[in-house]
Amino acid sequence: MSAARIAPLPPLVKTLRVGIGSAAAFDLFTRDFGCWWPLATHSVGKDLALSCAMEKREGGRIVERTHDGAEYVWGTVADWQPPTRLSFSWHPGRGPETAQHVELRFETDGSGTRVTLLHGGWDALGDRATAIRSSYDSGWDFVLGERYAVAAQQRNDTEVVRQGTDVRFVPERADRGRNAQ
Repeated sequence: MSAARIAPLPPLVKTLRVGIGSAAAFDLFTRDFGCWWPLATHSVGKDLALSCAMEKREGGRIVERTHDGAEYVWGTVADWQPPTRLSFSWHPGRGPETAQHVELRFETDGSGTRVTLLHGGWDALGDRATAIRSSYDSGWDFVLGERYAVAAQQRNDTEVVRQGTDVRFVPERADRGRNAQ
């Protein structure tokens, strides 16, 4: 008896607009990754987590370091196109054979930038895919929609031109995200 083929889970799509230019938005996500990432709640080392960083190049690692000297590789940069696109494998706390794919697009939107995150490749997680995808759905709301957005707003506060409540989180369904432009 053959197993029924289950349709792949669609990618998560998260979109937000920040009041900084695309180069600044890209740098904030990459170069300053460890400044805004919520290690206290989103890390492998939990209470021992010390830092996390993204090596800024194709083949660069996304790494967490802990107070006891441990190092955890969360993923590897697959595509590095500043200031418009970034993609990487993603497997914090798991082996690379379970990696999903995360892509970020940074598109100029008036005086700010539209940041779109696509997180897919759930099939690599096997039977755990649905539960882990659900966890990331709310996880990215917090990480990108709150932590990254607040860091972008703080960076924007130092600029001469500010547009009030320019940072807003607008969740999108995966099927709308591919067709919206």
